[in-house]
Amino acid sequence: MSEPPYVTQELTAQRPQALAAPVLVLQGVSRSFGSPPDTLDIFRNVSAQILPGEIVALVGPSGSGKSSLLHICGLLEAPSSGNVFIAGRDCARLNDAERTRMRRDVLGFVYQFHHLLPEFSALENVMMPQLIGGRRPRDAEGLAMRLLNMVGLAQRASHRPARLSGGEQQRVAIARALANQPRLILADEPTGNLDPKTADMVFNIFVETCRARGVSALIATHNLQMAVKMDRTWLLHDGKLIDAGKLKA
Repeated sequence: MSEPPYVTQELTAQRPQALAAPVLVLQGVSRSFGSPPDTLDIFRNVSAQILPGEIVALVGPSGSGKSSLLHICGLLEAPSSGNVFIAGRDCARLNDAERTRMRRDVLGFVYQFHHLLPEFSALENVMMPQLIGGRRPRDAEGLAMRLLNMVGLAQRASHRPARLSGGEQQRVAIARALANQPRLILADEPTGNLDPKTADMVFNIFVETCRARGVSALIATHNLQMAVKMDRTWLLHDGKLIDAGKLKA
């Protein structure tokens, strides 16, 4: 896939080199609710990995556990059993503060609804994660502007979310997810609230921007037309995770 037209030469030159070690490793991960004999198994003994720079689709019927799996990968909830490794770290060994730092510095999140702060401009929304992480305001502003340029919104940087279209709001959310230069982005139906034409445009910018930055992504979607644009597809069905490889159009 070609570079998005908004990628600057500077950012392209900074693309990280591919690394051998996986960014995400799941080992025998299970998620269940309740206790015997009324245990409800969402998925069982899931094992998979994502390599640096890979874009992976997560598909499955409603209720199959896609959001639960994303929450586990994002350290937002713990698995019932099994191990999660992110950037080589065994997440079961992390305390609360370390998990928070991992979510802040290594992971990025994009949701179906943009969750932008309404009282701040697009630029300020993209600066916010950086400021929380301790970056100097001038440096945060510079990177935020470059990211907004990558998603085609530099000219809208001063606008608050209410003055942006739905597609523009989601593109700001994508820029925000990249603000702390994560290794892995987790996205849950990131274009689910958009009309088909806008969804396709936003999705293409999302994937192309991740590729330009060398960032891995796991993207839950119901849209198989989007899944075929990704490197691999995971199918979550009947409690099992199946690596379906690269889907054909």
